[in-house]
Amino acid sequence: MNLKKVRTYKKYSRYWEGFFSKNPVLISGLALPFAVMVSVNLKSAVALSITMAGTVIPTVLLASLIGQKLPKWICAIIYTVFSMVMVVTCAALILPMFPEIVDALGVYIPIVAVNTMLLWLCSKYSSDKPSPWMALVDAVMYSLGFAFAICLISLLREYFGNNTIWGVAVNFPIKFSGLQIAFAGFILVAFLNAGFRGLKRLILFAVYRHSNPKVT
Repeated sequence: MNLKKVRTYKKYSRYWEGFFSKNPVLISGLALPFAVMVSVNLKSAVALSITMAGTVIPTVLLASLIGQKLPKWICAIIYTVFSMVMVVTCAALILPMFPEIVDALGVYIPIVAVNTMLLWLCSKYSSDKPSPWMALVDAVMYSLGFAFAICLISLLREYFGNNTIWGVAVNFPIKFSGLQIAFAGFILVAFLNAGFRGLKRLILFAVYRHSNPKVT
């Protein structure tokens, strides 16, 4: 039985697993408070995604560079302070683009500095033999995966729950106002989680059948 193509798929999928196969929100369940509470409109999702990427990428890269050179308790303090500085910087950058969003997001902006996705990646790349290159790849892909998930959820909730896109009214005959509440966010994440897991299995099955056409 030839599994060469399956192994090749798994090898290269390692580079984009943070976006799809291990999406931090839809698969791994990281950063759920943002997906449930904040994802009610697309503007908030985009602003939060920019802040998340601007915080996660440099902080994880820093963790891969100094994680093995300093005691863990000192590293934890450095990562937290550094990520807080990055959050403040990103908030200042997005303020001219989204002047009302920073106030609307409230406490969720500073929470970005200590979110579970960031802490997990920092812990991962503070371990033995850290790779700055893979740290950068993972930080970028997990940030993109987070942005994709939260923007998709926000788009669905804003369109069907408020009949708007980017704050602009759209013509849709039915309005499901309940999609704007937190409980609906949990349900939507659960359905998308099931869909992503099913799609992942279908891709693996297709690769396997393509590499083993005689198997029935």
